[in-house]
Amino acid sequence: MFFINPTGSDPDSPTQIWTQGETQNNSRWFPTFDSPNERFAQEIALTVEDKFVTLSNGKKISSVKNIDGTRTDIWKQEKPHAPYLTMIAVGDFHEEIEDWKGIPLHYMVEKAWSKDAKKIFNNTPEMLSFFSEKLKYPFPWDKYAQIVVKDFVSGAMENTGAVVFGDFIQKTSRELIDNDNDYIIAHEMMHHWFGDLVTCEDWSNLTLNEGFANYAEYLWFEHKYGKDRAEYHRMNEMNGYFSQVFGSGAHPLINYYYEDEQQMFDAHSYNKGGLVLHMLRNYLGDEAFFASLNKYLNDNAFTAVEVDELRMAFEDTVGEDLHWFFDQWFLGNGHPNVDVTYTYNDENKVLLIEVDQSKTPDGFHKLFKLPVDIAVYYEDGSMEYFPVMINEVKQRVLLENLKAKPATYVFDGKNVLLALINENKTKEQYKAQFRLSPNFMDKMVAFTSTNDGNVDLIEKALNDKFYLIRTMGINAISDSLTSPYIPILQSMSFSDPHSEVRREALIKLLNNEDYDPTQLCQRILDGELAYPVINIALEALGHIDNDRAIPYIEKFKKEDSDYLAGTLAGIMKADTSNINYLEKKAKSIGITNMFEFYTGYQEFLAGKELWLLERTAGILEKIATTRDGNIYRKYLGTVTILKMAEEVASRNKDGASASDSLFLIKLKGLLTNIVSQETDPILIEKYSGIK
Repeated sequence: MFFINPTGSDPDSPTQIWTQGETQNNSRWFPTFDSPNERFAQEIALTVEDKFVTLSNGKKISSVKNIDGTRTDIWKQEKPHAPYLTMIAVGDFHEEIEDWKGIPLHYMVEKAWSKDAKKIFNNTPEMLSFFSEKLKYPFPWDKYAQIVVKDFVSGAMENTGAVVFGDFIQKTSRELIDNDNDYIIAHEMMHHWFGDLVTCEDWSNLTLNEGFANYAEYLWFEHKYGKDRAEYHRMNEMNGYFSQVFGSGAHPLINYYYEDEQQMFDAHSYNKGGLVLHMLRNYLGDEAFFASLNKYLNDNAFTAVEVDELRMAFEDTVGEDLHWFFDQWFLGNGHPNVDVTYTYNDENKVLLIEVDQSKTPDGFHKLFKLPVDIAVYYEDGSMEYFPVMINEVKQRVLLENLKAKPATYVFDGKNVLLALINENKTKEQYKAQFRLSPNFMDKMVAFTSTNDGNVDLIEKALNDKFYLIRTMGINAISDSLTSPYIPILQSMSFSDPHSEVRREALIKLLNNEDYDPTQLCQRILDGELAYPVINIALEALGHIDNDRAIPYIEKFKKEDSDYLAGTLAGIMKADTSNINYLEKKAKSIGITNMFEFYTGYQEFLAGKELWLLERTAGILEKIATTRDGNIYRKYLGTVTILKMAEEVASRNKDGASASDSLFLIKLKGLLTNIVSQETDPILIEKYSGIK
């Protein structure tokens, strides 16, 4: 149970109580058998000051005001769930409620974010409908509440009917442009079927919770935004998994040999779990895949399961022995390393494909059985799929009677496999792959494989339907070749439909020494809505012509966006209104933008007069010694004082003035006071090197 600013000593932080039960921590605040295979219904009474809002699982069955100024809310959940999913939250939250098919939806945020509460959780009703229909299993709980708390210890938590999020998802409508929270909202929502309704029996089987939640992100992106965004997400999931394997090794998805259950919350249970489900879906087809999930949910509702229950649900549905798939992907280790060699015989129109898994590392599954669709592309724009089963360490596949000489080919033609695939294609074949394949991953691989000579692909990339390919096209323009692209880059910087493309186009223009961006930056600052683009234009104008930037500094100060605060700090002049703004931000800025802001704040303070530094030092000392303050803010406040002291000492090393010498002594005293008052062991260790 976590108490945020309980004494109220930090005026810039809300007072809250919230809990986090996963893995087995709820027994610290109520007696329970704290294991994921336990089940209970519950009733919780919360007595709080009347100004506070409460939340727990289930329905609020009563709310009674007491004569001492408190209020008692009683929350009751009748359907059983696991102990780690029990939660409470108390605080001065803004709450909005709407109805979805008779189920109340609660959106709860800090009051400063009240006008954007529903936008932060924008697609919740549509998402609930999508997953309910896809699974053919209605949302199984009494309500769906989503609450944002301060200083949360995780990203988010799928407590039954009452999801808790860290405050990083609190964004204004402008900050949400091309920066939605869909992935994490979809993830926590899917847990209400996979994790809350059907729960892993023990933490060894955690992927039965987290793999499905991760795959929900893919399913939602595919449904809402199209295949390219879903595939971009899949690429990032693969990169996360490979990064962990290369950094710390591989282990089975179902891992019975962990030392600590927290080790299970990694890129295997999450990333690999979702990627394996994607392969199973593509092997069986959508109809069989989702019918099997429906059977799994119906057979195991309100119980705990292990991986065999999932396998049997699929086998009973499709009538096929799937031990081979589950043994290699759930119970086996690692992933295949595949070398693919192509040899085309023009006379016979035959393509020989040699597939070699022998370089798969020792300790991984011995032989991966890989159902795959090989794609063959022709120069006329047509293509063919050839489904094959790779089931040998070294295997030869012969594709006969091809209609023409292939322009290129892709072994994993539908981009399904979790594998490292090396293909012996020429640069021209990779370029053909970029031109002819409609698949995001094929384009990404092709473009990066020709990045030392893909000038002839830039125009096609700049016109691609998916924003990330367009940004790749922009970044492929070398500084020496920017001039011919200036008109299209100018156009893209303020008219492309995606803000990341607009931002990258502006950055590319700013890198051209012969281009004067002043008017373009002003045009963007007058009309742009997305902060990432505004941020670049504002920073550029502030350094090129600070006087012209002043009206925009004033404009964006009033919008009070955390996102722009660091840039504003770096280009502000030292007048009173700016100082007031910076001091306020130093005390209140959220964790997402905190480090960037303090970097800008330190730049602002460099070389400033003594009166300003003295005033700032006093503010920073209060931040650094606030008893219940955020430890990152306290640390950054201390570091800023330290940098101030270093600069004062440096600029006076050849002959310090009396006033500077006295100020330096004062700063040393402040640092000594901060270090002596600190009780947090993390900060005590951080401060141990301060001399």
